[in-house]
Amino acid sequence: MDELIKIKELRKLQLVELFILVEFKKFCEKNNLRFYLIDGSLLGAVRHKGFIPWDDDIDVCMSRKDYNKMIEVSNCHISDKIELLDPNTNNEFKGIVPLLIYKNSEVISKQFRTNENLKISITIFVYDGAPKNKIQRFFYYNRMFLLRAKHALCRADFKHVNTKKAKIFGPLLKPFFREKNVYKYKNKILKLQQKYPYDKSYYVATNADNGPQVGLFTKKEFEEPIKLEFEKMIFYTYSCYKIALERNYGDYMTPPPDNNRATRHSFNASIEANFDFNFLDKEKII
Repeated sequence: MDELIKIKELRKLQLVELFILVEFKKFCEKNNLRFYLIDGSLLGAVRHKGFIPWDDDIDVCMSRKDYNKMIEVSNCHISDKIELLDPNTNNEFKGIVPLLIYKNSEVISKQFRTNENLKISITIFVYDGAPKNKIQRFFYYNRMFLLRAKHALCRADFKHVNTKKAKIFGPLLKPFFREKNVYKYKNKILKLQQKYPYDKSYYVATNADNGPQVGLFTKKEFEEPIKLEFEKMIFYTYSCYKIALERNYGDYMTPPPDNNRATRHSFNASIEANFDFNFLDKEKII
């Protein structure tokens, strides 16, 4: 690995993440794959036409069929500098959500019990099928929630988590969950999230995500793309994006008060010394 330098400014971290996104965009366009901006990145596109000024990550999503095709054509290699960290095929990765990583980088996180050799990355949430019946969905997502909680209890350092409930209950329950069992719960989650095949389902959602019903829509709504501007480039999201933003943020066009404009993760990131933070000046991307 070449020499790394520490990133001290949030904007520089955003630019590395944007580089990953641009490389991914090129790959998807070349291979006729579709991905969408979601969550905070979607909100940033709608409200700021780019990053939320205090945001420190990028979230995208794909349908399971496009995600599987990406695995098939890429073998997890997106470009010379970008790789896909796939939970299903990477047995060492403890996470349940795929990551696009900048290979020659490093992230030190206090959120986990042990060092997981993390990289600067963006997140891909995969949309799978969901039960059509409301009662079935209730039990399905409650089962998923319990598995995700057990997975987190095997992995997290609860001195440095983000939610109040995790800070209160995590330390009490942590002694009953061994770190080595993280893979057992990971595999159960990965299997359960694909219980309802995408192609045969009326509803789709990111089944392994926190609060999956926020992003629950009909497959028809999800598959209809809408153009949005993000950092002076054109990206896509799903047709029902306004409903998703209302469910997630309420009055999403009104920024939060100044005292609530903080990054979600206290980042400690490093990047290769020769990274070109002016890469967009050399790109012709729309």
